[in-house]
Amino acid sequence: MPDLQEKAKGIVHSVEHPVEAAKALEREAEKGRSARTPLIALGGVALAISAILVIMLAIAMTLYFVYGGK
Repeated sequence: MPDLQEKAKGIVHSVEHPVEAAKALEREAEKGRSARTPLIALGGVALAISAILVIMLAIAMTLYFVYGGK
């Protein structure tokens, strides 16, 4: 039971301090010794691709409506 409490405290800390949690994940991925490293790396790539996609869609929608999309 104490193990579950420690995990819960870790989750609460991560939610309260997201920047610190991101830095900790980055350090963990750089070391490459954790079983979570591939998931962390894929999550970072997916986040970057989704950010680029959102920007491209915003530009496309803006151009569509500015130039009279019907």
